[in-house]
Amino acid sequence: MDKIGFVGYGSMGSMIINGILSSNIIAPEDMIISTRSPNKLFKLEKKYPEIEIAPDNISLADKCQRIFLFVGTGEVRSVIEEIKPKISENTHIIYISAGLTIEIFESKFKGRITKVIPSLTSKVGEGVSLVCHNKKVTNEDVDFVGAVFRSFGSVKTIEEEDLEVATDLTSCAPAFIAQIFKEFSNAAVRKSNLTQEDAEAMVIKTLYGTVKLIYGENMGFDEVISRVATKGGITEEGIKVIQNRTPAMFDELFKVTSQKNKNSKQILNNEWLN
Repeated sequence: MDKIGFVGYGSMGSMIINGILSSNIIAPEDMIISTRSPNKLFKLEKKYPEIEIAPDNISLADKCQRIFLFVGTGEVRSVIEEIKPKISENTHIIYISAGLTIEIFESKFKGRITKVIPSLTSKVGEGVSLVCHNKKVTNEDVDFVGAVFRSFGSVKTIEEEDLEVATDLTSCAPAFIAQIFKEFSNAAVRKSNLTQEDAEAMVIKTLYGTVKLIYGENMGFDEVISRVATKGGITEEGIKVIQNRTPAMFDELFKVTSQKNKNSKQILNNEWLN
């Protein structure tokens, strides 16, 4: 029986693989992993001795009809070219490189392709994984990918043309949110005798409680605002500042990330097609 292949065991790859194993969505004996740094697999091998460790990517591809690529964007092309003798149009490849479009990928591989953009928050079972498929992907492939990524978060199938903005809202957002609240804490420290540690602890606890209200108590953004920012009160004055200042900041954020995506795609397009 074919195994499910996983190439790469870096930060995101290890998170996804361990999420899969924790959820039991794929049995360890049905998995085969290859990586350039076998020492990274020591703890995994000890915990799951049934997992097969491939000596190289070609050996892995020889045993798989489904292969997850968890390597860096700059390595994807070389991996595809390496395993090309062992894959066919019936092979289903799932990759996680944001800047690498399916169209570019198809220039080197004509089979079934799925692109997934996971999120760091999947580590705690709360991530949104964005999914795009090419036209050759079957219903069975769609169900398989959905089941895998729903096992440690939620899945949103999306058109690739909307992927950049959606990625800002999901995969990039933990860093954006952390930076915003770091700056909020920094401003509090500048205006008081609070230590950085105390300010950040208060903000983090309040952020956690706010998310629980929005998500757990089904309060929308507007309800939370109205419940705290009473008419004529102190909070309302702060809300006005945010309403006046942040739209331009977020417009600029989407503008610069879009330009970075455009530049990255152009570089990848040149590399893959030349």
